[in-house]
Amino acid sequence: MNGEMIVHGIQAVVLGLSVGLILLVIRKHAPGSRLRMWVLFAGIAGAAYLLMKTFGVPGESIFSKIALAATIMLSSNILLRILNLLFWDYLLKKQVEVHIPRLIIDIINFVILTIVAVAILSGIFSVKLTAFLVTSTVLSAVIGLSLQDILGNLFAGLALQMERPYKLGEWINVGEEIGVVVQMNWRTLTVRTRNGDHVSIPNAMVSKDIVTNYSRPNRNHMCRIKVGMAYDHQPGIVKRVITSTLERMDGILETPSPAVFLDEFDDYSVNYDVRFWISEYHRKPAIENAVRTRIWYSLRRVGLTIPFPIRDVTVREVSADHEDRIKENIKQEIIRELRNVELFRPLSFDQLVELASSASKLLFSKGEILVQQGDSGDSLFIITDGKVDVSISDGVGRKTHLADLLSGDYFGEMSLLTGEPRSASVIAIQETQVIVVEKKGMAELLEQEGSIIEPLSAMLAKRLEDISGRVTELTAKEEKSEQIDRKDHLLGRIRDFFGIR
Repeated sequence: MNGEMIVHGIQAVVLGLSVGLILLVIRKHAPGSRLRMWVLFAGIAGAAYLLMKTFGVPGESIFSKIALAATIMLSSNILLRILNLLFWDYLLKKQVEVHIPRLIIDIINFVILTIVAVAILSGIFSVKLTAFLVTSTVLSAVIGLSLQDILGNLFAGLALQMERPYKLGEWINVGEEIGVVVQMNWRTLTVRTRNGDHVSIPNAMVSKDIVTNYSRPNRNHMCRIKVGMAYDHQPGIVKRVITSTLERMDGILETPSPAVFLDEFDDYSVNYDVRFWISEYHRKPAIENAVRTRIWYSLRRVGLTIPFPIRDVTVREVSADHEDRIKENIKQEIIRELRNVELFRPLSFDQLVELASSASKLLFSKGEILVQQGDSGDSLFIITDGKVDVSISDGVGRKTHLADLLSGDYFGEMSLLTGEPRSASVIAIQETQVIVVEKKGMAELLEQEGSIIEPLSAMLAKRLEDISGRVTELTAKEEKSEQIDRKDHLLGRIRDFFGIR
């Protein structure tokens, strides 16, 4: 065995150990990368070159040159990928937290490998670079002219990657398209619209158009809707009703607080600009729909009207007592509902008529809060249609469901008769219509008929006992004593609340 073969044997051993060591490191620190495949290819090319040298294949042979060139190119690629892992992915991304776009890394790798390829062509294959460069210049010009759109998208994508005006998961507006960013590559930007469609926009168009990012500088976004009101309604009242409607609505931020501006005087309406802030832009259509719905119900409850557009004049004859008959029908309906309330059984028909004169009929949309736990109140609600949820919350915000109330049920009797703060929250599960009995009407009735206070307090005590479930198995004497104490206590509170002695 001569000295040259010994040298080649040592080189083969070093090559084998190097490949094995690199594979071991890759398996431990980068198990999911394709670096192992390139190491194996480089090892095979290097081994082929060493075998040719060992068996005396001349270095000028085309096979030896190809094996050497493949070994150098593959080794350069491996070295670049290792540097990518160490420098780009570990040092900058994880340690310094600097995110370099993948497109930039790929371009740098491509330039370096191109330089290595040119050097191989010149050094190993003895290609004259002058002729090569002239040929490549002409070829580059031809390619550049034919691929100018693609190259424009490429460089535009590179610029966008460096500026980073948006990133994956952010909501943006480009031209006429609004959607969430789902993909960015060297040629196009892809967004998913609210319709669920994927729209691919060339980077060149994105770089030339105005891009609005709804997720920056933070995810807070102001929504604006228009509401037209009749000229008869005072702006102060309209603003107060709409602002109170937006409070405590799901999805609307408390800070910045909602605001209402008088926007313009139109032909048939006074237009208001309603502004509120949200942090979930993907829910914008649903939240705006809920806001418009709540505003309609709130305005209707307080007697404010949204005027019809003025187009044609239609003459309709209405009898002089038309409005009176409508009010009378509503009053009769309220009287029927009051007669079904157990609390008001001690009242005569005439007293119910008197109480119905001051009661009102209101409509609430799904999700609206009828009463809030802890709020002051002096009214009773009778459900005539719909369904509500009754719940209480503790000091840490945990809610406990108590009951679902349906048509014919009522709540708020303690607030009506004693002024006690609301002991629970009541929220409409669906569109719900209620009759509201206010303290004012009850006070007028008690002022005229003071004798009904004691029967009312007795019915209230019975109602509270049924609700609280305090039915015990005590002796008749003890049970009677307890009922008398509760009745007397409630009687005193009712007298104090209405100022009756």
